[in-house]
Amino acid sequence: MKNLSKYKIYFLLIVATCFAGSQVAISKKHKGGFKEVREPSIEEFEIVSVEKAKNEKDDTFVVLQGYIEKSLGDEKYLFRDETGTIKIEIEDKKFRGLTVYPDDFVQISGEVDKGWFSDTEIEVKKISKVQESK
Repeated sequence: MKNLSKYKIYFLLIVATCFAGSQVAISKKHKGGFKEVREPSIEEFEIVSVEKAKNEKDDTFVVLQGYIEKSLGDEKYLFRDETGTIKIEIEDKKFRGLTVYPDDFVQISGEVDKGWFSDTEIEVKKISKVQESK
């Protein structure tokens, strides 16, 4: 009978751990609620050139329009506009099912990442195809 109680305690500990873990997952998933300051939408940001983005400070949020020329491997790509090229990093999940070809005009938004020993790149938070304005 003693062994049976020990197994009940183990079972209850496992159930409690699973329940607590699921509550943490739920609370992280829902990030709604009240905020005192309205965060700017992407539409409120000026579209900058690659040349200007390269000169921005680390962690500056930027929006660029142009073309992804090629994949450099490991979620890194070469992005180009009329002022030059810059390396960008796009996590696979950021594509959200979007297929992009080298001749697709895209808008990317993300943060400037200035490495100590590497070139400036953009860590892309959002990507979308847009109509090219002539």
